[in-house]
Amino acid sequence: MEVRWIRHSLSETVHHYYNGEDLYREQMGAYAGRTELARDGLSAGSLDVRITMVRPSDDGQYICTVGDADAYNEAIVELEVSG
Repeated sequence: MEVRWIRHSLSETVHHYYNGEDLYREQMGAYAGRTELARDGLSAGSLDVRITMVRPSDDGQYICTVGDADAYNEAIVELEVSG
């Protein structure tokens, strides 16, 4: 299974998870060391990404894509940062 959280375009990876591993090499520098996939909900279909040390620049639209050999789907989430 592959889960990818992205911003704006496929080239802006916030978090990438593939076959049980977090892959950080494609991650945008702005998110380095600040994200993790919440694995406690994976078996129930929850694909939440946790962003720590939230910044005003984190505000906006995120796209979650998920796929495997048999299926692909995506969802759009809006994050509103206030402070």
